[in-house]
Amino acid sequence: MKTKTEANSQQNRGQDFFNRILYDKLPGFYNAMDRLTFGAWWGLVRRALDYVPADGRMLEVGFGPGRLQVELAKHSDAAYGIDMAGGMCRFTHDRLASQGLTPNITRGSVFALPYPTDAFDAVVSTFALSGMDEVQGALAEMVRVAAPAGRVVLVDIALPADGNRAGTFWARLWESMGDYLYDFPALMSAGGLKVTICEEFGPGRHIRAVVGEKQEAR
Repeated sequence: MKTKTEANSQQNRGQDFFNRILYDKLPGFYNAMDRLTFGAWWGLVRRALDYVPADGRMLEVGFGPGRLQVELAKHSDAAYGIDMAGGMCRFTHDRLASQGLTPNITRGSVFALPYPTDAFDAVVSTFALSGMDEVQGALAEMVRVAAPAGRVVLVDIALPADGNRAGTFWARLWESMGDYLYDFPALMSAGGLKVTICEEFGPGRHIRAVVGEKQEAR
């Protein structure tokens, strides 16, 4: 049996390969995952749209190839995005521009978001935070830039609440490839958000949509 240190080392190696090679250098290949999964991948990502307001200022953290960013930009004239990968920034910039949408995207870190406090009505992230080995700081920054009564919307992997074998298998498979399994409702609550929605879906219900509302200052 692997020790925790060995398991963490394997996860870090997996994340390093994924982030440096597949995600940053090959954005077109990453984008093709939707076709390779016959639309299933987009079906999971697009669930975030069910939880964002119809308009308002929106920020997507870790926008990847930009398909969700395009939909957010169609929702709102004030849709922004941030991603660390230069390759994804270029790919998404071109994707938005090709559809006549204004690219409001920035290359930068979720751990130091270059936006004012209380700036956004919704802060959205899909399958990004599970790739970070220190997620509390990222979530704290997302909460900071969310407006009072605004939403933080996460769609990401998780162990299914009922512990079913299929969902546990898929979640552990993601983990073996370098991702981290976080209890996002607990992290949101600890970060000062009121969790208003927590829904499971996907194969074996191993994908979770969690919505936290930022409380009004008293």
